[in-house]
Amino acid sequence: MSKPRHQQAISEPTDFGEGQYPHALVNVTNVCNLDCRHCFVFRADNPQSPRDKMNDATMLHQLEILRDKHGIRSMLFMGGEPMIRKDMVLEATKLFPESAIVTNGTYGIPSVPGHLVTVSLDGPMALNDPIRGDGVFEKVKKAVYDRDPTDGTTVMLQMAVTRENAPGLEEFLAEVSEWPINGVAFSFYVPVQNDETGLDWKDLKERDKVLDRVIALKKKYPHVVKSHIPTLEMMKSDVAINFTGEHGEKCILRRDTLPLYMGDGGQFEKPFCCYGNDVDCRGCGAYAVFNRAYLASEGRGQASRYGRDGAANVAAIVEGASE
Repeated sequence: MSKPRHQQAISEPTDFGEGQYPHALVNVTNVCNLDCRHCFVFRADNPQSPRDKMNDATMLHQLEILRDKHGIRSMLFMGGEPMIRKDMVLEATKLFPESAIVTNGTYGIPSVPGHLVTVSLDGPMALNDPIRGDGVFEKVKKAVYDRDPTDGTTVMLQMAVTRENAPGLEEFLAEVSEWPINGVAFSFYVPVQNDETGLDWKDLKERDKVLDRVIALKKKYPHVVKSHIPTLEMMKSDVAINFTGEHGEKCILRRDTLPLYMGDGGQFEKPFCCYGNDVDCRGCGAYAVFNRAYLASEGRGQASRYGRDGAANVAAIVEGASE
């Protein structure tokens, strides 16, 4: 049984310099009940030991210190599976004006009124379950239907699109478009250097065809697909490098977002980018990277990355208000 919070040893956070980061993400645990092949957290070069754990009191203390030092106003809670530490995460969401939780949904959908919960699914059942585990699709569907849709929590589904599950895009939307959710977001696979997983595309021109299908889905389901068409166009092969650079030198997220991974000895580490250390920026498929660039081009550089796009309208989240 863990000690009461006031009896737990509390350490100070790692020194990440004096930079200001309006956005941050935190890996609250390296433990997960699923084993998804495309998961970037568990890549070989990333801090990922399940033995490295920070106690609740220390994590809450360090997040508060980092918030004040770096000007963090929006925080994304991830893992592993963050709902393994549900009580701590729910307490930590109170530290930030805008919070988001990314969960696999198998522990239910947390209630965080005024904030965002993103539930990961990777296509229709026939494609999702080979990736996430037998029965996961139906378990997530039940969790979505069991929640109180009037509690003020914005609930999104997010599909991580890879070369393997891309064939199921249309079937997935046909299924989930009727679910009691606030919308569906798409992000694309972020490869490592010399990626041999088979999850990425041979070149970005092949990925362009999939982007065109997502754009078509946005037009068909404008109030369900929460992706900006201009952002998707910015991910195309002829211009994508302009927003990432060969080695991340043009990536806005690397400048304004502080990624906190759980490192050796249960202390936070800052990897190269949100997706870890050994990423191939030339093939980046992170929707958030391009969406930040799009919002900046629209003069909305201060828009929330994770939660609300302006405090007044919780449904108009950054993963894309309707065009």
